[in-house]
Amino acid sequence: MESEDAVSGLIDRFYEAALHPELWRETLEACARVFGAEGALMLPGPDAPLELACSPFLDAAIADGLGRGWLAHNPRVLRGIPAMRDPARVLTEQHIFSPRELDHLPFNAEYVNAHGLRHFAGCYLVPAGGRSLMLSLERAPRSGAFTPAEVEAMERVVPHLQRAGRLALRIAEARAGSTLEAFDLLRCAGLLLDGAGAVLRMNGRAAALMGAGLTVLQGALIAQHGPSNAALGRLIGSVLGGAVGPRRGSLGPVCRPVAVPRPVAPGALPAAPLLVHAAPLPGAAGDLFQQARAVLLIVDPAEAHPPAEGLLRELYGLTAAEGRLARMLGDGRDLGEAAVALGVAVSTARTQLKAVFAKTGTRRQAQLAVLLAGLGRGP
Repeated sequence: MESEDAVSGLIDRFYEAALHPELWRETLEACARVFGAEGALMLPGPDAPLELACSPFLDAAIADGLGRGWLAHNPRVLRGIPAMRDPARVLTEQHIFSPRELDHLPFNAEYVNAHGLRHFAGCYLVPAGGRSLMLSLERAPRSGAFTPAEVEAMERVVPHLQRAGRLALRIAEARAGSTLEAFDLLRCAGLLLDGAGAVLRMNGRAAALMGAGLTVLQGALIAQHGPSNAALGRLIGSVLGGAVGPRRGSLGPVCRPVAVPRPVAPGALPAAPLLVHAAPLPGAAGDLFQQARAVLLIVDPAEAHPPAEGLLRELYGLTAAEGRLARMLGDGRDLGEAAVALGVAVSTARTQLKAVFAKTGTRRQAQLAVLLAGLGRGP
């Protein structure tokens, strides 16, 4: 281990990363260096809707573990959570594996050892059973196992790291909550989904629509109309990367909005179906403490008009210029008219339109117009 000053500096870096999630990778690299490890990673418990992150040294090992399924049934996590009855404890491989298991258990023999690693020391960053987030320091055989003195020194630091972890969670929750507040201001019904597709939160407008063809059952948003429910599942799967799960790959293509019929009372005329749109939550991909990974927007077409630029920027990540152009096209103007109105060259407007297509998952102006017509529900 490095000096006490280095350990104090590391604690400060954890608090800084809690405020600025883009710093977690370099913070993990510093953590590994301070505690004499080759690498460090943060890994969620089996039920935690959080992201995994690691220092650069572990990139290849983590990619292999995710790709071949080793980390889906990680015995370190499955054995470690019951073993850490004291949330301030630091656990090593010696606490959960026998010497023979370190050499012959498939997870160790075929995965950990194959990547030139062997020893680890782990602790809770956020203690919550299966929904925990853990910090693990990784050592190669040449570096030797963590000694009792090193473990004791790490345990003195754990309370500080856990306070930083709780702070990071609260900040991530506040950021997600601000998205729902923005939808409220725009008079939109919004729901936040975690990485497994479960509903985390919804605003009051969304809650008021539950029962009108949509409901939340065991954490999942369900359409009461069978074909619409299947389409809704595909929509959610697409925005979470094609394979719904807490540790998914890159985002897949954006699916078309789903029309959900509303129940019709006897003798009443049928109302227009609700439209459900989905988009990745802006900024969520870079924050491993962010449980909310996507947003669903429920639109009543009977109340629709061209969407506000702020909504387009919030939902699809459009720039201000792209939002203005998209809204004009939604009003029925062609590209040349919009360019003149915006005071830009047609070539500039065409470049902006390509960016709008890419961000909204559309390919032609007609598709974009249909999307905006269904989405429109500005203030």
